[in-house]
Amino acid sequence: MTALSFNPRLFFRSAAILALIACCGNNPLLSETDPWPIAPKVSQILGEATLSVASKRFSENRADPTAHKLLRLSELLCSLKGDKVFYLKGLLESGAKIPAQAFGPATNERDLARHLRRFAGTRISYFQLLLFSSSDLLDPNTKELIVAIQRAKRRGLSTDFEYLLRNVSQPIPAFGLTPPYMSELPQDTGKALANLAAEYATEKLNENRESLLGKRMVALGLLVDPENEELLYLTSVLGMGKPSERVSRPSIKNPLLQKLGETSIRKGNSTLLNNLLHASMVEIQPDRFSSIVFLQKTKEQGIKTDFESIALEYEQFLKNRTKADRGDPSPTPPPPEVEKLDAKLGNLLVGRKWTLTNWHTKQTWFFNFRKTSNSFFKPQGKCEGKLGNNLHTWSSWKIKGGVLIIDGYAKYAYDSVSKEWRQANGKKDSFLR
Repeated sequence: MTALSFNPRLFFRSAAILALIACCGNNPLLSETDPWPIAPKVSQILGEATLSVASKRFSENRADPTAHKLLRLSELLCSLKGDKVFYLKGLLESGAKIPAQAFGPATNERDLARHLRRFAGTRISYFQLLLFSSSDLLDPNTKELIVAIQRAKRRGLSTDFEYLLRNVSQPIPAFGLTPPYMSELPQDTGKALANLAAEYATEKLNENRESLLGKRMVALGLLVDPENEELLYLTSVLGMGKPSERVSRPSIKNPLLQKLGETSIRKGNSTLLNNLLHASMVEIQPDRFSSIVFLQKTKEQGIKTDFESIALEYEQFLKNRTKADRGDPSPTPPPPEVEKLDAKLGNLLVGRKWTLTNWHTKQTWFFNFRKTSNSFFKPQGKCEGKLGNNLHTWSSWKIKGGVLIIDGYAKYAYDSVSKEWRQANGKKDSFLR
């Protein structure tokens, strides 16, 4: 860790926050159940610190998008006195120079990010997510923050700054207060299995960032422990296109297989859970005798035994069971076959690199597709195509109804015989291979 040199101006801002905490007692939050849980004095000092960072950024770049967001946040937080907020707005509108120190002592951005996380509270609310989103602007690589944001996304909540700012005083909808579904396994068992799956997924994804086995292990882990922090972090890191942390350790393959085997003979398991456990063991060890026999018997009952079909059906089973436990009406019907196909094609697409051949331009582009969607089974994401030093204009993709749609207009269907993505309209101008 790099030691920070003492700066009295930075210390002054931190000391002011610490003094404020003392004034507010042991808990500076008004109420963990209130949509706006922060005390007015705490809100004011955080707002002034945020304004200090915004003014410093504006002095360097008037178009800084982060500075504009921080200005709006400071306007919200400065609930007791907002004159300096109006002053900065006036300077920006007039184009006048922003005087040094006009907005109080300089504030270290990472310190401010840490305080925003601290005063966000522990109970989920739009206010909490707004402070998390703002902290993410200043210090985006904090694991605690990444996990919290990913957890909110999986619960179906928006983490967009503008949306959160508009709804900051509104209560969180009921679906956002709990996980998307509850695990069938006891908490300790589910967590232990998910942690092993996370370690093995990390191992595989370090070997190959597009490892299909690694991504399937992520899906397995989230199905047995839906808010496992290691898996939420790994899911987010993959979505951002960042490399996962490399840690040198012995392979976790055998302990994971052992845990899967032990869990598969647990009394009380649903048939769908056992299907998932055996499908996972075959993914890890393709010649595993007991699991191959189990899946073959299942297949002869007319049940699909590929990993995506099993996982998607099991996820829907958990969601329906959770809805029933909560007293929600009309559980969702089983997913149609087309959704299972989309999931399978999505994994196929991101599992390797592709070349785009265009017969008109006689060019061959090299494409990489990565998934950014929160759901493992509703594939969409970003893509990048290169030809030498040139970048292709295509940037996003999704699969819907078995069709790959790139940038909303280019449509391709996968041909399993030629193993190519061919134009869905029947033309033969280009293909992905």
